[in-house]
Amino acid sequence: MVFGLIRRKVSARAEPLYDQLMRASRQPVFYAELGVADSVEGRFEMLMLFVGLAVHRLSQEDAGRETARKLSELFIDDMERSMREIGYDDSGLKRRLKKVVGAFYGRAEATAAGLASDSPIALANTLARNVYGGAADQRHVARLADHVRDFARRLAETPVDEVVAGALPSLKPSSISVGEPKISDLET
Repeated sequence: MVFGLIRRKVSARAEPLYDQLMRASRQPVFYAELGVADSVEGRFEMLMLFVGLAVHRLSQEDAGRETARKLSELFIDDMERSMREIGYDDSGLKRRLKKVVGAFYGRAEATAAGLASDSPIALANTLARNVYGGAADQRHVARLADHVRDFARRLAETPVDEVVAGALPSLKPSSISVGEPKISDLET
């Protein structure tokens, strides 16, 4: 019990950032216009996406690595709390939480690799597989990929101390719903 209190106190410093990432992941445009499932799973995927982007960004500089760790811990604590609220008991919780943690780190790595790839469709393929579960309108996937790429670029341009403080770049949700995607020939 004492260790949980210490962990919460340490992670509390990342709460403003986590709250902003939660808000970012809940933008209605993702669900209403980009076909992300407006469900527990869809919202979970979007939260993992945004937290993963922030962890990746913070991990790029020494000044952000500790906050990246705290942000990851805060995400995991939040998932554990949510699972307990849903009704998982200790016997099933540990196994399910282990899957969530694996999914989080796997998706964060895949998204970072998609962003770093020379292939214009690598990120879109990653998002189609993870966020949409493999079945999505390719125009939605392309528009989400464009948004994620733009958000990650602007996040990288934001000084690490501002990110640590929870000052994320503008989400520009209106830009998601305007125009056609830049990647028109998506093939998985």
